[in-house]
Amino acid sequence: MSNSKEPKPTGRPTPATLRAAAPRQKLRSRRDSSAEPKYASRRTQAERSETTRKQLLEAAIKLVRAKGFGGLRTVEVADLAGVSRGALLHHFKNKHALVVAVLQYVNELSLTQSARRAQSARTVGDPIEGIIQDARDFYFGDYFFLELAIAMSDESSHNLKRETYQISRPTRFSVEAAWADTLVSAGLPKQLASDILALTMSVVRGFSVRTLIENDPEQFSRLLKVWRDIIRLHIASSIKSRK
Repeated sequence: MSNSKEPKPTGRPTPATLRAAAPRQKLRSRRDSSAEPKYASRRTQAERSETTRKQLLEAAIKLVRAKGFGGLRTVEVADLAGVSRGALLHHFKNKHALVVAVLQYVNELSLTQSARRAQSARTVGDPIEGIIQDARDFYFGDYFFLELAIAMSDESSHNLKRETYQISRPTRFSVEAAWADTLVSAGLPKQLASDILALTMSVVRGFSVRTLIENDPEQFSRLLKVWRDIIRLHIASSIKSRK
C-alpha cells in the first residue's frame, strides 16, 4: 500500500489551464457599434390625411358602382374605407361634397392616364389600338359608371348633375384632343383623325352601356376587332382618294 497522497484540488488554475482558456471578449458598447438601429420613417399628418381621403374616395366609387348613386350612404363609405364617420366628415361635410370630390379625383386620374398613353402611342404601338384600349378602360370601368349613375339620378340631384357636366366635359375633350393630335402626328388629315376618334369613342361607349342589359366580353372583343378592320379600310380608302 502506497503512502503517496493524491494532490487535493486547490481550486486555483494551473498554468496549463490558463493556456487553454478562451480569450475573454471585450464587450462593445452600443455607442461603439457601427450598426445603427433602423426605424421606419413616420408619415406626416398631411400624408396620413391624404391616405384617408383617398380611401374614402375609392370606397365611394365602389359603392356607387354596386348600389347606384341613390344607394350611396356616407356611413357605408366610412365603414368600407375603414375610418370613422368623424374622419369622413372632416374631409367631406356631406354626401354632395364627397361625390364632387370623387368626380374631380376620377377625372384627374383619367386625364393623366390617357394623356400619357396618347403621347406614348406616337412612338410605340398602333394609335388606333391605343385609342380603343384607352376608351375601353374608361367606359368599361368604375369611373364612367359613376358619372352615368349621377346622370340617371332623379331631379333632386340637379345641382350635382350640373357639376358633373362641368367637371367631366373638359376632361373628355382634353382626352380626345390628345388622341387627335396623336393621329395627326401619325400622318392622318385632321378631319379624318377627328372622325375616326369620335366614331371609335361612340362605339366603345355604346358597348359599355349595353353591359347594363347584356354583358358579353367575348362578343365585345370580337366586334371591336371588326371595328379596327373597318377603320383601317376607311383610312386606306380616304388617303388613296386624296392622292
